[in-house]
Amino acid sequence: MWVRTLKITFKNELMKNSIETYMASKVDLTEGMMLSYRVKVSANVVLVNHFFPSEQAIKDFNAKLKPVREQIISMGAKVEINDGEVWAFKVAGDVTLDMLMNGMQTE
Repeated sequence: MWVRTLKITFKNELMKNSIETYMASKVDLTEGMMLSYRVKVSANVVLVNHFFPSEQAIKDFNAKLKPVREQIISMGAKVEINDGEVWAFKVAGDVTLDMLMNGMQTE
């Protein structure tokens, strides 16, 4: 499993709210994305985490979303991107990474 983490610093809170609404309806859980969540750092800064089943899935997602990201940057936002393989993933209740990747099946 792979994760893409983005730190986005928007010019203002209105821009952040507008872009988040768009992304939640048009981007989240597309292109093989398995999990998405955001962390509000401040009124205009957000951390976005997208989980994918493979490195290739992130590359495909990146290719499709590059024009959207470029538009957001052209509007004045700063976007920092980090991709990496997930390891030592733990969830309470004996849920494992393998279970999440296989749709919660235990067999």
